[in-house]
Amino acid sequence: MGAFQHVLVGLDMHQRTADAVLARACELADPDRIEAVHACNRFHHEHHEYPQGNFDTSEALDEAIARQADRYLKQVGAKRGITRVRVLDGSAADALHTYARESSDLVVVGSHGHHGARTLFGSTSNAMIHGTPCDVLAVHIDEKHGGELPAYEKVLAAVDLGDESFQVMEEANRVALHCSAELAVCNVTHTPHEAVMDEAAERLGHLADSYGIEDDNIFEVAGNVAHRVHGLAMKIGADLIVVGTHGKHGLQLLTGSTANAMLHGARCDVLAVRVR
Repeated sequence: MGAFQHVLVGLDMHQRTADAVLARACELADPDRIEAVHACNRFHHEHHEYPQGNFDTSEALDEAIARQADRYLKQVGAKRGITRVRVLDGSAADALHTYARESSDLVVVGSHGHHGARTLFGSTSNAMIHGTPCDVLAVHIDEKHGGELPAYEKVLAAVDLGDESFQVMEEANRVALHCSAELAVCNVTHTPHEAVMDEAAERLGHLADSYGIEDDNIFEVAGNVAHRVHGLAMKIGADLIVVGTHGKHGLQLLTGSTANAMLHGARCDVLAVRVR
């Protein structure tokens, strides 16, 4: 059984990035639990004049585009044993939000290597995370890969030590166990005062003990949240960062950083956990 039971994968129309994103989804869920989707903005919703060419109406053009997208999704999905596909109508984020509300527990999208603030599903990371009723995994796409990504080996959970940190840790631990990956945890304080950091380090240690995390995988640091988490992830070789996001305020993560700030500059995947 996979770590997630109903996964939506938002794909663009680029073969190599689609292969990589689907491969990552298959690492976390069984293929029969995954549905590949693509969002098409209907031409006639946005324009008053019909296009010139081989289509009599803009509705006919819409239908042709949707058929092409459906064929594409079936093609890329078949390589991974994924048979469930759907072409959504509307803007990327809105269409995915609406569809994910039915039963999804994870949405997976690709994220540009140098522009993490924008996903490969045609929407900003903030727009994708804000309003999505479940966890969101942004898969870091680097031009160096050839459509395949190495399996997760080290998961870094970034927590704020609030009550909801346990939900973030539960999700991070579940993914780490499923992927046979090592689990690390960090907290970033905004001020480098020794007394504040000592108290936070003690609380972080107690939280880490609940998950059997060794001392060398527990990190209490100070500074800018996104920068410190990014730097720590690179230093320890983490290939997945796990953070929490508020249910009603998806733009703001529990660590005090925005989704865009956390994704922009991250050189690995980021899982935003929807806490409740």
